[in-house]
Amino acid sequence: MKSSQVVTLLAAALRVASDPCTIISASLSADANVYYPNSTEYTLAIEHWLVSSIQQPQCVVEPSSAQDIAVILKTVNATKTPFAVKGGGHSSNIGFSSTTGVHISLAQFNYTKLDVSAGTVAIGGGTNWISVYTTLDGTGFNVVGGRNPAVGVGGFTLGGGYSWKTNAHGLALDNLVQLSIVLPDGTAATASATSNPDLFFALKGGFNNFGVVTEFTFRAVPQDLVFGGHLTFDAAQLTAVNAAVVAFEQNNTDTRAAVVHGITGLPAGNGSFAAPVPGVQLFYDGPTLPEGMFSDFFAIPTLTTTWAGPITFLEWSGTDGSVSGLRGFFHAFSTLPHTTEFLQDVADEVSAFGTSLGSGNTSAVYLSVAIEPFISTALRNNNATSRSSAYPPVRSPLLLPSNIFFGYTDAAEDAIMYAAIVQFQAHIVAKAQARGLIYPESQGGSTYSNYALAGPDGAHVLDFYGPAHLAQLRSVRSKFDPDHVMSLTGGWKV
Repeated sequence: MKSSQVVTLLAAALRVASDPCTIISASLSADANVYYPNSTEYTLAIEHWLVSSIQQPQCVVEPSSAQDIAVILKTVNATKTPFAVKGGGHSSNIGFSSTTGVHISLAQFNYTKLDVSAGTVAIGGGTNWISVYTTLDGTGFNVVGGRNPAVGVGGFTLGGGYSWKTNAHGLALDNLVQLSIVLPDGTAATASATSNPDLFFALKGGFNNFGVVTEFTFRAVPQDLVFGGHLTFDAAQLTAVNAAVVAFEQNNTDTRAAVVHGITGLPAGNGSFAAPVPGVQLFYDGPTLPEGMFSDFFAIPTLTTTWAGPITFLEWSGTDGSVSGLRGFFHAFSTLPHTTEFLQDVADEVSAFGTSLGSGNTSAVYLSVAIEPFISTALRNNNATSRSSAYPPVRSPLLLPSNIFFGYTDAAEDAIMYAAIVQFQAHIVAKAQARGLIYPESQGGSTYSNYALAGPDGAHVLDFYGPAHLAQLRSVRSKFDPDHVMSLTGGWKV
């Protein structure tokens, strides 16, 4: 054999020996799986709600135990291989739950276990909310969980977790009793108010900076029948709907009631967008609707309505699909309680950007802003297990999160749409600032990281945590991840 052939064979052997997928595959338990490109399992595992969030990894690894995850973390650290952990796959930020390296699918960590005697619900890190609600249906119990049933439990909770039940029970992370986690060095650990309390604080809002969370244990809350529905209105009713939203914010004291207000721009054909249309989701967490509840909304003529009740919480949650088929971006801003003038500002911006993107013959198909009112005491209620958490840095005054979504279809327009949503968010924040709705001690309020845009012109971790909480997070990271293993994965890095 020629010397050049020997060198080639040695080089190939070294590549195989250092290939993280090969190393991992040889060390996993019998129930774990490794999938490679061009297989059906690989394709399904990397699927995301937005097509633009998908990347093509070297392999998909599906662990079945904490020991398997330990093998994966040790291997990616030794080989310095980028990796991602995917639960629900609902992030719009590419690289947050996708990678070109090793993709960890938590599909086998998909379970919901109610312990009535302990008053807790244990949920696997690979579970979506629809699965949780399906399992708990009819038990008389629930958890403070996601409003979109397709969203994963993991990212939603580790980022905060605004819920239909937030007015009464706080954020999802406020209702955590314990977390099970595989630390970056492969050690299995728990975090709670009494076990690793510094880690418990950091995980409540600190995302994936400290390891891979395999199980979330929540405080169980009672669940009865509910009322709810989605009402859409003609564009001409925007002023009336805005007024109803503000009146609800100002006057409602019932912690069982919740509203989400959407202002949406849709294509009208011929390269134009129609005038923004309002829509509201109304929810009441109880089997009897109090007299007059939501009456301002019901007095406005609707285009469509799905209002129903009393129905089960599972019926209310629906079965929102796990994919949209669109490309897109989310972004966020937070304000003090809304005014009708500011909501009109939002509608004006939706209209202006719809006109701009439409006249530019882009593939934009959806521009929306979701306004989320909550009662002023929502994050200071007495039912939360703990209010010590990395997010939010400020609980009083309550800063209200809003979600921006731009949806489109053409991959060639990624940069155009990114720049557009950056500009759109900046316009909104400037108008909120001018109306005195931005909390003065921060740059843009307590920005909600689960909605925020990443990238060079997107949000920064300081926007989520403030300087004091960010310093605490960095201290915990240094303690539990001194080798910066979690820096090999995407997400909001502290």
